[in-house]
Amino acid sequence: MITEFLLKKKLEEQLSHVKEENTIYVTDLVKCPRKVKYESEYKELAISQVYAPSAILGDILHLGLENLLKKNFTAEAEVETQREIQVEGRVYKIKGKADAIIKNSSGESIIIEIKTSRSDKGLPLIHHKMQLQIYLWLFNTKKGILIYITPDRIAEYEINEPLDEATIVRLAEDTVTLRNSPRFNWECKYCIFSVICPAKLT
Repeated sequence: MITEFLLKKKLEEQLSHVKEENTIYVTDLVKCPRKVKYESEYKELAISQVYAPSAILGDILHLGLENLLKKNFTAEAEVETQREIQVEGRVYKIKGKADAIIKNSSGESIIIEIKTSRSDKGLPLIHHKMQLQIYLWLFNTKKGILIYITPDRIAEYEINEPLDEATIVRLAEDTVTLRNSPRFNWECKYCIFSVICPAKLT
């Protein structure tokens, strides 16, 4: 009963998501551009990932921590915003949803990005740091906290330097043109689309 509910809810969320035209999500900017393309073209493969227990565990941990932040820090959760940039002569929306936003004693906004991981090696991971830096740019603030929940530890890292717009434009250009696929050498190892990808690293 509960298992069926969790899987059904996760599947409904995946199927209800429709990507808007000329829109690039923050998460698109920190992953392989070909994966972004294939997620739209090969939805059947993308859907298969929703049943991974690790993905459901991550969702539940996010939800639990977001609720704790709302109760104890009067945080806003799942806050969405967007900004426009020019890419290859066209206007694109950069769209993102912060896990939570809290205010410090000075009234400044602090973006909270929640991550779960099977390992605590190499934290903070570069693509997670970049993601939070993009959120800082997107929400026009300079303070962020990247918090990890792993089987071995809970750790938080302050990130106080937004990514500059020129770098964000370059990342968006990569996404649109499929340059720098993959962005990171390890991505192919975990990618469901590697079975069809000509850019796969062996």
